[in-house]
This record gives sequence, C-alpha cells and structure tokens, in this order.
Amino acid sequence: MPNIILIFALLLIALGLGAFVISSTGTALLPAYLGVVLAVLAGLALAFEAARKHLMYVAVVVAFLGALAPAAALFIRAAQMSPLALGVNIGMLALSAILLVLMLRSFIAARSAARSAG
Repeated sequence: MPNIILIFALLLIALGLGAFVISSTGTALLPAYLGVVLAVLAGLALAFEAARKHLMYVAVVVAFLGALAPAAALFIRAAQMSPLALGVNIGMLALSAILLVLMLRSFIAARSAARSAG
C-alpha cells in the first residue's frame, strides 16, 4: 500500500504545482501540501516495517480529510469558484476519495486474511 500512496501523493503534488503555476495563488498549492504529507507517511511506512500499520492508519485519516475539505468547499461555494479552482477541488476530491477507498479495501482484505489465518 505505501507504493500506491506514493503514486497518489505525486499526483496530488503535480495537481497543486500545476495549479500554482497557472494561478500564482498560495491556495492552489493545497493538493501539493496533502501530497507531501502522504509521501512522507508512505516513505516512513516503507522505512519502518514495525510502524507501517500505524502510519497507514494516519494516511487514511489524511486521505479522508483530503477528500472532506474540497467536498465541503464545493458544497458551500462551487458556484463562486473559478474554473481552475473548481477543477483543482474536483481533482483533489477524486484523488483523495479513490485513495481512501483503496486503503479501506486493503484494510478489510488484511483483516479477513488475519481472521482466516488465526
């Protein structure tokens, strides 16, 4: 799972940097910040096998917040957003939600495997 998180982290970083290059506003970097946090968590999970499970739980929370923030922004003020802001929010929501679903499926599969083994 850490490798998949790294891929999504790089996509979020690219989304944020691309939006920043186009708009030159600091808020355009929000997906990149989320991507950096996820990349750090995935890197730590790869480096420290004993802490991997706990780091993955933290990554799930980060992905959940990464989906929740743009969903709330879209719900509250989608009509007032510029096309770029709308696209960035939808992109961040989609990437975070897909990552969240993948991580939850991984946790469920690991729990099922542990139950059948023990």
